[in-house]
Amino acid sequence: MKRFMITALSTLAVLAATTSCDTSPSGSEDAAFVRILLTDAPVDYLEEAWVQISRVYLIPGEEDPEEGPPFVDLFNDPDNPREYDLLTLQNGVTADLTGDVEVSAGQFNQLRMVVSHAEVTLRDAYQFTDGSQTRSLLVPSGAQTGIKVNLLEPVTTEGGTTSVILVDFDVNQNFVIQGNPESANGIQGILFTPMLRELSRNVEES
Repeated sequence: MKRFMITALSTLAVLAATTSCDTSPSGSEDAAFVRILLTDAPVDYLEEAWVQISRVYLIPGEEDPEEGPPFVDLFNDPDNPREYDLLTLQNGVTADLTGDVEVSAGQFNQLRMVVSHAEVTLRDAYQFTDGSQTRSLLVPSGAQTGIKVNLLEPVTTEGGTTSVILVDFDVNQNFVIQGNPESANGIQGILFTPMLRELSRNVEES
């Protein structure tokens, strides 16, 4: 799996969001933007835990009952997904997933992330029951519509501000080991059970 360079920052696990007014020209003092950063917590048994992220988007508080919610894409490129080894995003290291994306001012009730592929490699001392150490994981079909990030509260964007949301992609919770690594039967498999949560949020003046 192709490795992408990961940006190191001094904060813990992260998604960052920033926003702006509809009528404001891009780059003006009244513009609002959204940026997504990514991080993880320590984990046992795994040497690598790779994910491909093909889309990140917001869902506003209002929606058309006939056409559905007007999604706001922060990143959307299924042919060129962004790949990260989550285990490198620890101890204050984060990845800038989207960069600054200008959005309209308003309220967004949901943030979702589409994971198109997941792959893990066990540490040297462990192996699957078939003798392998690397395995591609089944991504739940529901992930096609995006994994919902459990927000602390709706994201309210205002012109001239940047809302920074820290999101944790916890490998211990998202990659569930089947079997007992310390027993003779070993690790039978790993389930990908995506659960993402916001850790904190800051609103900065542009």
